[in-house]
Amino acid sequence: MDGDGVSDGGGRKLLVRIQAAESLSEIGTAIDLLLQRFRFDYFKLFSSRLASTETLRDQLLLTNVPTGFIEGFDSIGGLPAAPLRILSASDRLACQWHVSDLAGKACTSPQVGRLMLLLKEYGMSGGAYATLPMFDGRKQMFGVSGEREALSPADLDEFSFLSIHLLDRMEVLDKRRNWQRTGISSLEIECLEMAAAGLDTAAIARRLSLSTRTVNYLVASLCRKLGADRLEHAVGKAIRLGYIT
Repeated sequence: MDGDGVSDGGGRKLLVRIQAAESLSEIGTAIDLLLQRFRFDYFKLFSSRLASTETLRDQLLLTNVPTGFIEGFDSIGGLPAAPLRILSASDRLACQWHVSDLAGKACTSPQVGRLMLLLKEYGMSGGAYATLPMFDGRKQMFGVSGEREALSPADLDEFSFLSIHLLDRMEVLDKRRNWQRTGISSLEIECLEMAAAGLDTAAIARRLSLSTRTVNYLVASLCRKLGADRLEHAVGKAIRLGYIT
């Protein structure tokens, strides 16, 4: 593994693909390549937003898990969406699991016993999860599963590295969707980012090849949308809301 956290054999290209993703569809393509790289069959990309119900179906943002498994899982009821062992490892960004890890809990919980049977039925006897805690308390989570042997420590490190980048990219795309919901344009966001970097109105105008008058209009529009009285306040509020970093 090199200084970027990926080994050879396509890991670097996969990292570039993840970082360049501009849509949920492109995220899905990157996940397909990640599955091929680590020889897993299935994935679950969870939404970091609170679901209206506790069903697995409502918590998934993107997945290739068979519908029958999701329906079977939800019919059991009362189970967390990730294998129980994973949820107890909240201090780790990535960890592995195997269906046999649930055997102890199955002795006291018929629900866990049914989950074990369901995992085996659909060829999900083992897998790995990666989690990325957010500043506001939310948690991004991505899981893969299949019938392969356990990942080596080096492979688990690389899986963790690539998955965290994947989840981080998803957060960027999610923020962009939030910008759109508030009516903030991509050009206004560029103004915010440049202002946060210390550029004044004239410098922003030169960088964007716009007139100062146009930039002043964009700034006024931003302040109105963010409820700020001047650009410095707009930048501070945008950072607190997570629109820019």
